[in-house]
Amino acid sequence: MEKTRTMVKICGKEYVMAGFESEEYIHRVAIYVDRKMSELKNQYVNLNPNTLSVLTAINVADDLLKLQEQFDALSKDYAQMSEELKRLKIGATIDKEHRSNVSTIKKEKNQLFDGYK
Repeated sequence: MEKTRTMVKICGKEYVMAGFESEEYIHRVAIYVDRKMSELKNQYVNLNPNTLSVLTAINVADDLLKLQEQFDALSKDYAQMSEELKRLKIGATIDKEHRSNVSTIKKEKNQLFDGYK
């Protein structure tokens, strides 16, 4: 797999970024970081570039951890719902088998009684 190299602009400075993802994806990442840095720069006007970079990294890590928690919660909910669906399907299958057995017994019972006429 070949590396993709592209020029991006973050916080007014140009960087050459390289990765195995598409150029579009690399630009999306850069835009996300640039927006985070701009938000913080506007909020805290006197930050030096190093502090701004660290604060941006902390904010991005915070976003990531919150999304991981949401993903874990959704995965847990999905697993529980899948188990419940399996139980319901098994219950429906058993119920269908019981109804089928009852129909068979009724037919056999009617045939027995028909034989006595």
